[in-house]
Amino acid sequence: MKTITGIILAFTSLNVYSDVLFLAANKDNTLYESPDPGLSNGAGNYFFVGRTFQGSNSLRRGLLQFDLSAIPNGSTINSVTLKITASRFRGSSQTINLHKVSQDWGEGSSDASGNEGGGTAAQPGDATWTSAFNGGNQWMTLGGDFAPNISASLLVDGLQTYNFASASLTSDVQNWVDFPTENFGWVLIGNESTAGTAYRFNARENSSTTPELTVDFTPPTLVTNPSKDNTLFETVDGSVSNGAGDKIFMGKPNNGLIRRGVLEFDVSSIPNNATITSASLNLTVTDIPGAAQSGVASLHLALSEWGEAGSSGNGQGAPSQANDATWIHRFFDTTFWNNPGGDFMPVASDTAAFDDQSTSITFPGSAELIADITTWIQDSNDNHGWVLIGDETNNGNVRSFASLEHLTAESRPTLIITYSLADDLIFINSFEQQP
Repeated sequence: MKTITGIILAFTSLNVYSDVLFLAANKDNTLYESPDPGLSNGAGNYFFVGRTFQGSNSLRRGLLQFDLSAIPNGSTINSVTLKITASRFRGSSQTINLHKVSQDWGEGSSDASGNEGGGTAAQPGDATWTSAFNGGNQWMTLGGDFAPNISASLLVDGLQTYNFASASLTSDVQNWVDFPTENFGWVLIGNESTAGTAYRFNARENSSTTPELTVDFTPPTLVTNPSKDNTLFETVDGSVSNGAGDKIFMGKPNNGLIRRGVLEFDVSSIPNNATITSASLNLTVTDIPGAAQSGVASLHLALSEWGEAGSSGNGQGAPSQANDATWIHRFFDTTFWNNPGGDFMPVASDTAAFDDQSTSITFPGSAELIADITTWIQDSNDNHGWVLIGDETNNGNVRSFASLEHLTAESRPTLIITYSLADDLIFINSFEQQP
């Protein structure tokens, strides 16, 4: 027979906060009541639920599992709908219940002939009535291991497409997103008391209508501290740094020697197809000098990688250690900036005003700042962070901020990013036609 196999994922953004994922089944199968070595239908076009007219070994249970790895960890699942299509039945309405499966199971190469209701000899790795994997792990209970509580229930009546939805179904998916190793899918159980109540549903190998899981979810807001930070102290020899210090400095102190901060954030947890909808960076001021004035801080996209080592000092810094960033070094004392004071874009990615009373500075997230983050999630090799520049005109108008190493976690630099997944983006993996 001709079958089409594959995974089709489609993302549709409803708004900047919520996304919808349409997900084809990752695997499916039927548990046919039978003794070892057992029957199965892993590669068949259909799966079955309920009880046939057979005098014995008449029970059928369907298995479905969906790969949820496209949903970012930390997402909130808002709603879930499971869609399956009935393609054969015996003329009576029946209630079908979904239960969460409690151990992994297999889909092998077994492919029953005809209407497939009788199954065929299980192949290696197939789920059967007695085994989660034929030739391997056994079920603890004949007919599969699953939660006693019903995740969703629906009355089916005739040849049509059915949609299962419930708070418990949503809770199942939320749990699987939070704990992916617990995702073993659902078992579908019908009327097992009355003969002739079995329903046949189209499996993922069916070319007409396949099982589909629709997941409405809100991607997480990423709240993160720097992966590293440092201060570039203006010196001719790069002898001063502050890689392990609890403060970052910017501006120009009374001695006239400039300080610039450098910060880098790990944003690799954001999918590279995401659209950044907002971003802000908050810095906590730790010291305001007596000569403080109003000013403007600016963030500039850093163009080269730089280091954070063990130097730790106050506003005057400390002796540079190997691989510290300094005024002239990206990595002390072997690798140099192209320009003393750091390599960065001359046009600021974002700015924030401050005065002589400001206890914090917040960069609100300009289009340019968002563009920087977008570049980083698309290629982490481009992520060198930002260079923080303060008032470099007026002596004494320097500021210090809590760094990554500050003892008070709430005071550390905090980057907040919200995002959604790209509109109408479709992935097709391993889509092939088999003879």
